[in-house]
Amino acid sequence: MKVGINKNQVYLGFVLVILLLMVGPVMGSGEILFEGPLSLSDNTVEISSYVSDESYEIPANTPLGALATVVDLPLKITDKSFEKNGILMLDAIGSFEYDKAQGKTWVCVVNGATLDDYGSPETDGLNIKVLSPGDEVSFFYGEKPVSADNAEASVLFSDENSGLVQDLPDNQDQGLVSAGDQIEEGNSLQIDADEWSISLTGAISDEINQTFFEESASCHKGSFTDEDGNEYTGIPLWRLLGWVDDEVSHGSEGFNDAAFESGYVVVVKAGDGYSREFSTKDLTTSDEIIIANNMNGEPLAADGEKPSYPLKLVGPTITGGNSVGNIVEIELIGLPVFSEKSGSDSTEQSEQKEIPQIHIVKYETDGKTIINETTVDYQWMEDNLEVIGDGKTTYKYEGITNNPEDLWNSNQSFSNGFKIESAVKGTLLRDLVNLVGGMEPGTLVKLVASDGYETKLGYPSVYPNPAALDLAGDPFLAFAKGDKVVPDFKEGYQLFFTGGDDQVFSNWDMHETMDSNHWHYYWESGVQYPSAGGLAAKYIETIEVYSEPESEWGLILDGTQIGGVKTDISSGYFDSALVCQFGSNHVATYTDSDGKTWKGMPLWFLCGFVDDADQHSNNAYNESLADSGYQIVITGTDGTSITLESADVKRSGDYILASIRDDILIPKDDASWPLVLTGSGVSDPVMAVEKIELKSLQ
Repeated sequence: MKVGINKNQVYLGFVLVILLLMVGPVMGSGEILFEGPLSLSDNTVEISSYVSDESYEIPANTPLGALATVVDLPLKITDKSFEKNGILMLDAIGSFEYDKAQGKTWVCVVNGATLDDYGSPETDGLNIKVLSPGDEVSFFYGEKPVSADNAEASVLFSDENSGLVQDLPDNQDQGLVSAGDQIEEGNSLQIDADEWSISLTGAISDEINQTFFEESASCHKGSFTDEDGNEYTGIPLWRLLGWVDDEVSHGSEGFNDAAFESGYVVVVKAGDGYSREFSTKDLTTSDEIIIANNMNGEPLAADGEKPSYPLKLVGPTITGGNSVGNIVEIELIGLPVFSEKSGSDSTEQSEQKEIPQIHIVKYETDGKTIINETTVDYQWMEDNLEVIGDGKTTYKYEGITNNPEDLWNSNQSFSNGFKIESAVKGTLLRDLVNLVGGMEPGTLVKLVASDGYETKLGYPSVYPNPAALDLAGDPFLAFAKGDKVVPDFKEGYQLFFTGGDDQVFSNWDMHETMDSNHWHYYWESGVQYPSAGGLAAKYIETIEVYSEPESEWGLILDGTQIGGVKTDISSGYFDSALVCQFGSNHVATYTDSDGKTWKGMPLWFLCGFVDDADQHSNNAYNESLADSGYQIVITGTDGTSITLESADVKRSGDYILASIRDDILIPKDDASWPLVLTGSGVSDPVMAVEKIELKSLQ
């Protein structure tokens, strides 16, 4: 059973949590690649450049160091500016890559400020800037200028000690979120009668009380240090302007950029009647121009001839008499009037583009002969099949536990956050499979993506029993996220699970409802972590339904004789490694003299899995050991074996352990099943390989 919360017992805490989570900008409909705690340490982490293959030790308490400690996030780091500026730069996380032609890039935001690693490498380098506990850190990907609002992908960190996932600020494209909007109907937030407040007047009027201001400042922190070294903290002025600059107070349209650039007057008023006027053309959306409520960590002074308490306008361009204290009101005068924003329904926009289709095909027992096939798109699905989700309900995949003592998180506390959270809707996988005749117990379906990635699901997942429904729920293919449908929903068609009553597909759900051959894993620091999020297949374009029950097998890898380790590789793990889109060195092909095409894994890669304790890092293959020399003994089920030298096999594509012949898995009734050692370097192939041993020359 999944953990729940008694709202009657923790109501006040619930309200504060919601305020902390939601006072930040409402995220766009982009994919959240990771959402969890920010863990800082004084250690170093190793990271490699995909450009030069050089490895670097960087501080773990830097943005790049923090990112590198997040498992299940494939990174592409470039060192092209390292020699000149001493910085490593982020080119990609997963499939979200820097694209100069399209103007797409990754940015890092720390405490509301976007780092300029290229322009200010000595202070803003991702491997240089030192983070502190409580810092707000996020990474956003999209078209320039990138913000939380237009991000296609995000990585969000929270304070490790708070247990709360923070909603991080972007540069300028969003406003605040109403506290009232986040409180459940029928409840109310109790406010202290002695609290101060500030009035905001513009296209609409509102009053922000002390509690809401302070909660907002904790997420939308702006700061400024004056020439005397006093540090002021509070809320950036532009965020408060966005609260009343039009009828949209918060969300993705909270701050009206067009109105700000067109120009209007901002009047800041003190409690004694003093006021100052500013034109937006003289202001900026800098997070250093702030309405401060604290100086040096303490509330502003409430005594003296001109007390600043409770709020003061400060900033690098706010000098002399312009620095208003004891603020009680901010008024916007001369706001421009715009015609209603033009727009069109996202569905209509997508209809003008080519709508992606899904090809569904069912094969005979030979895995080649087609029994039935059809092709559908999301419009047909909506019109003819049950729709799961509403584009508002969020479905989640749990991230790895990152705890070697608790690999599965069977109590489902989700303390390490979620890998994916998306408000999607789509079509049940079984409804699509049924279009070509359905499945039989023991068989599987294969979801094939446009980039070649494959995901297998067994009959118990596609047709879950009642117990599995309560845990994992039904798998479905999402065709819409938020208000975007494919192709504007760029990750679609994407696999999700309804996830029982909490819409979460967890690691434990995977354990309890799926055949172990279909479990997904992620390696980190020598630990093989279950990863439910690894099943969130994207860009699905083909559903292959097989009629022959899947045959499982195992491969023994033994490196103990040269000081390594011993392990068994399952057929499911082997197959998933072959289609890993971030591991091009996992797969190799060979066409023999008879014209047969073999596909499998390079022998050297499997040796690297057990030649030492490092099984799955970028340096898993121990080249120095291979240079020193050892023997590789490959043995088949009939006792046939061959011995190879490590120096010959070293990073060579001429020795392949193949499981696929002519694009079809080798069938169980074939004499060579399940694996064949072949390749241009192999004179006599070894059939039905079951064991690989690494042996010392001595």
